[in-house]
Amino acid sequence: NEQQEIIAKLTANEWRLVYEHIPNFEPDELQEEGWVYKFNANGTGSFKWMKWEDGSINDEPTYFHWTFTTDNFNVIYIDKTERFFLIDKLTAKELWVYNSYQDPVLYPNADEVFWKFVAQ
Repeated sequence: NEQQEIIAKLTANEWRLVYEHIPNFEPDELQEEGWVYKFNANGTGSFKWMKWEDGSINDEPTYFHWTFTTDNFNVIYIDKTERFFLIDKLTAKELWVYNSYQDPVLYPNADEVFWKFVAQ
Protein backbone atom coordinates (compact mmCIF):
# COMPACT_ATOMS: atom_id res chain seq x y z
CA ASN A 1 0.00 0.00 0.00
CA GLU A 2 2.83 2.42 0.83
CA GLN A 3 4.48 1.77 -2.53
CA GLN A 4 1.21 2.36 -4.39
CA GLU A 5 0.75 5.63 -2.51
CA ILE A 6 4.26 6.80 -3.46
CA ILE A 7 3.64 5.99 -7.14
CA ALA A 8 0.26 7.74 -7.03
CA LYS A 9 1.74 10.94 -5.55
CA LEU A 10 4.74 10.94 -7.90
CA THR A 11 2.69 10.43 -11.06
CA ALA A 12 -0.33 12.62 -10.22
CA ASN A 13 1.27 15.92 -11.27
CA GLU A 14 3.89 17.62 -13.32
CA TRP A 15 6.63 18.81 -10.99
CA ARG A 16 8.03 22.33 -11.39
CA LEU A 17 11.55 22.95 -10.07
CA VAL A 18 11.44 26.04 -7.84
CA TYR A 19 14.61 25.73 -5.74
CA GLU A 20 18.11 24.40 -6.34
CA HIS A 21 21.07 24.19 -4.00
CA ILE A 22 24.37 23.05 -5.49
CA PRO A 23 27.08 22.33 -2.89
CA ASN A 24 29.49 25.29 -2.45
CA PHE A 25 27.13 27.69 -4.27
CA GLU A 26 24.37 29.99 -3.11
CA PRO A 27 20.86 28.48 -3.30
CA ASP A 28 18.81 29.54 -6.30
CA GLU A 29 15.07 30.19 -6.31
CA LEU A 30 13.70 29.71 -9.81
CA GLN A 31 10.92 32.26 -10.17
CA GLU A 32 10.64 32.86 -13.92
CA GLU A 33 11.61 29.58 -15.60
CA GLY A 34 12.95 26.13 -14.86
CA TRP A 35 12.65 22.39 -15.34
CA VAL A 36 9.31 20.62 -15.29
CA TYR A 37 9.32 16.84 -14.76
CA LYS A 38 6.51 14.39 -15.43
CA PHE A 39 6.62 10.80 -14.16
CA ASN A 40 4.15 8.30 -15.63
CA ALA A 41 3.00 5.15 -13.80
CA ASN A 42 4.32 2.93 -16.63
CA GLY A 43 7.94 3.94 -15.90
CA THR A 44 8.26 6.60 -18.60
CA GLY A 45 8.53 10.34 -18.16
CA SER A 46 9.74 13.61 -19.57
CA PHE A 47 11.32 16.89 -18.62
CA LYS A 48 11.33 20.28 -20.30
CA TRP A 49 12.56 23.84 -19.67
CA MET A 50 9.54 26.12 -19.28
CA LYS A 51 8.80 29.81 -18.69
CA TRP A 52 6.27 30.12 -15.88
CA GLU A 53 4.41 33.22 -17.11
CA ASP A 54 3.27 31.96 -20.49
CA GLY A 55 4.00 28.24 -20.25
CA SER A 56 6.30 28.34 -23.28
CA ILE A 57 8.82 25.55 -23.71
CA ASN A 58 12.42 26.28 -24.69
CA ASP A 59 12.71 23.15 -26.84
CA GLU A 60 11.19 19.71 -27.24
CA PRO A 61 10.70 17.64 -24.07
CA THR A 62 13.31 15.01 -23.27
CA TYR A 63 11.81 11.57 -22.69
CA PHE A 64 13.20 9.00 -20.27
CA HIS A 65 12.52 5.77 -18.43
CA TRP A 66 12.59 5.71 -14.65
CA THR A 67 12.52 3.07 -11.95
CA PHE A 68 12.82 2.77 -8.20
CA THR A 69 16.12 1.20 -7.13
CA THR A 70 15.20 0.42 -3.52
CA ASP A 71 12.49 -1.70 -1.92
CA ASN A 72 11.14 1.27 0.03
CA PHE A 73 10.77 3.35 -3.18
CA ASN A 74 12.89 6.28 -2.00
CA VAL A 75 15.47 6.29 -4.83
CA ILE A 76 14.54 6.91 -8.48
CA TYR A 77 16.91 6.22 -11.37
CA ILE A 78 16.39 8.22 -14.59
CA ASP A 79 18.06 6.57 -17.57
CA LYS A 80 18.35 9.51 -20.01
CA THR A 81 20.39 11.69 -17.66
CA GLU A 82 21.83 8.81 -15.61
CA ARG A 83 20.73 10.59 -12.45
CA PHE A 84 19.50 9.24 -9.15
CA PHE A 85 16.85 11.10 -7.15
CA LEU A 86 16.88 10.36 -3.43
CA ILE A 87 13.43 11.42 -2.24
CA ASP A 88 13.58 13.60 0.87
CA LYS A 89 9.90 14.64 0.89
CA LEU A 90 6.92 13.63 -1.23
CA THR A 91 3.44 15.02 -0.68
CA ALA A 92 0.58 15.81 -3.03
CA LYS A 93 2.04 19.31 -3.49
CA GLU A 94 5.81 18.98 -2.90
CA LEU A 95 8.68 16.80 -4.06
CA TRP A 96 12.13 17.35 -2.53
CA VAL A 97 15.05 15.31 -3.87
CA TYR A 98 18.80 15.05 -3.66
CA ASN A 99 20.00 14.25 -7.15
CA SER A 100 23.33 12.78 -8.08
CA TYR A 101 25.10 10.86 -10.82
CA GLN A 102 25.93 8.13 -8.31
CA ASP A 103 23.57 5.79 -6.48
CA PRO A 104 23.08 7.33 -3.00
CA VAL A 105 22.73 3.86 -1.46
CA LEU A 106 26.12 2.72 -2.77
CA TYR A 107 27.80 6.15 -2.51
CA PRO A 108 26.13 8.02 0.37
CA ASN A 109 28.65 10.89 0.33
CA ALA A 110 28.47 11.63 -3.40
CA ASP A 111 28.01 15.19 -4.63
CA GLU A 112 24.32 15.86 -4.44
CA VAL A 113 22.24 18.76 -5.65
CA PHE A 114 19.12 19.53 -3.59
CA TRP A 115 16.00 20.31 -5.63
CA LYS A 116 12.53 21.37 -4.48
CA PHE A 117 9.61 20.84 -6.83
CA VAL A 118 6.01 21.94 -6.49
CA ALA A 119 3.01 20.37 -8.16
CA GLN A 120 2.14 22.21 -11.36
